[in-house]
Formats: sequence, structure tokens, C-alpha cells
Amino acid sequence: MDGLEQWPLVDRSSLDGIKQWLTTQPHLPQIEEHVIALFLHANYGNQEASQRTIENYYTLRTSHRECFTDRNVFNDAMQTALRIMMFTTLPGETKEGYKMVYTRLLTSDASEFNHPQILKLITMCLDLWVKMEGNANGHIMLTDMQGMHMGHMTKMNMAAVKKHMFYVQEALPIRLKQLHMINVVPFMSRLMFLVRPFMRKDVQEMINLHVNVDTLQTMIPIESLPNEYGGKAGSFQQLEESFKEKLYANSDWFRAMESQYLVDEAKRLPKPKRYMFGFFG
Repeated sequence: MDGLEQWPLVDRSSLDGIKQWLTTQPHLPQIEEHVIALFLHANYGNQEASQRTIENYYTLRTSHRECFTDRNVFNDAMQTALRIMMFTTLPGETKEGYKMVYTRLLTSDASEFNHPQILKLITMCLDLWVKMEGNANGHIMLTDMQGMHMGHMTKMNMAAVKKHMFYVQEALPIRLKQLHMINVVPFMSRLMFLVRPFMRKDVQEMINLHVNVDTLQTMIPIESLPNEYGGKAGSFQQLEESFKEKLYANSDWFRAMESQYLVDEAKRLPKPKRYMFGFFG
């Protein structure tokens, strides 16, 4: 069971089943056992659902090149995004064993707000979160809307949002449990009107809106929140710096992932054609 120690609930026969399935999918990359285990864990051991997630994950990383290439955390575009948006993991976990991430704007100035670039940064951060904490019982995302205004909304790129939402819901190997929006903005209903078409029904039902952090404390351990919100996780600045260091430390990993584990569309087998009476040819 080399490399599978962190996946005690992953069943060996399911893992072998996916390895066997991969041999029939020449377009997909050959992935290691511990990566297969990650997908099985995210899908609660369901082999068919895991295969679908694997297919979505590698296909999207190959086709959505603007988000999955040039992932250099030190380049100007990324440094600008890091000045605008903060992403961090929160320490500890909920009573159910769920791990948490938290995002907020670092500036309310929307002049440099490049929405596809911000989503690219968030995708990188989510990828790193999965690498670090993919084997949690569940995953929670907290979005702090403090500082967000209509200037940001006018710069929203809905094509990028659609791809991002598909990646998070259908490809990323996490167990998404809750979405919390803190310090919700007055135009929240307009925002939801724009993004709801890209959200699965069950994901829409995970959303919790909070005017401030008081209502959040019934669902998230108070000590896991930033100091500014009465928690003990560290200040905004400490949390921001801490995760940025993790991004920098993994810069080689991000670059390597750009060219590894891609789908070869030329080798993708055609879907079976349907003949009369619904038989497959």
C-alpha cells in the first residue's frame, strides 16, 4: 500500500478497478495510485463518479489552457493578483472534520481587478489546498466580501466564471460541504442571479449568507477564524503571508503540472454510435 497510508478508507478493489479502466482510456494520462486514491476519497469510494471526475479534471486542465499554463507565481500578472486577492487555509477543522479556506480582497480599488487572472490565482490556491488537505472529511470555502463594490461586478468575466465553477464542482477532487459568504454586499441578489446558472442545485443549497461574522460562529470554530473576527488563526496579514509562502515554495510544482498529466485528444476513443432501436455499435 505504498503511498496510500493517508487513504485508510479507500478500497483496494475500487482502486484496481480504476487502474484497469485507465488502461482502456488511451487519451488519459497514467496517474499514480495515491492520485487515484484522492479521486476515490473525494467521491466516497464511488468508482463511476471517480472516473467521471478524473475525466473532467484532466480534460479541463488540458482544454482551459489560459487558466492552467503560465502559472508562475512570480510573474507580474500573478503578483498583481496576489496584491488584490488573499487566499489562505484556516487552521483546525470543524467538529465534522471539515477543512476550511478563506478568501478576501486586499484592496477595494477595482482599477487593476483582472477577473480571469484572479480566478486563475484562486484555482492555483485550490490545487495547492487539495495537495495539502485533499484527504479531509469535507471542505468548506469562506468568501469575505468586505471591500467588494459595483466596480468589481462590472469587471466580472462570465466565461471565466463558468469554467471556474465547472472545475470546482465537477473536476476538483474535494468533498465540498459548505460555502459561506461573509459581509454580504447589497447587490448580492444580482451577483447570485449571474452565477446561479453555473451552479448545481446541491451546491446552491450549500451557500450560507452572513451579514457579519456573528452567524458564522455557529458553524465554524471561532478559534479558526482570523484574529480580526475574534478568532485565533492569526491576523489577516499573517494568514496572507503564510499561504503566499506556501505558493512560492510550490512554484516548481505548479510549473511542472503545466506540461504533465495532460489529455491526448488524438488518442481519445470515439463514443459508440447509436444504431436503430438504441443498440450500440
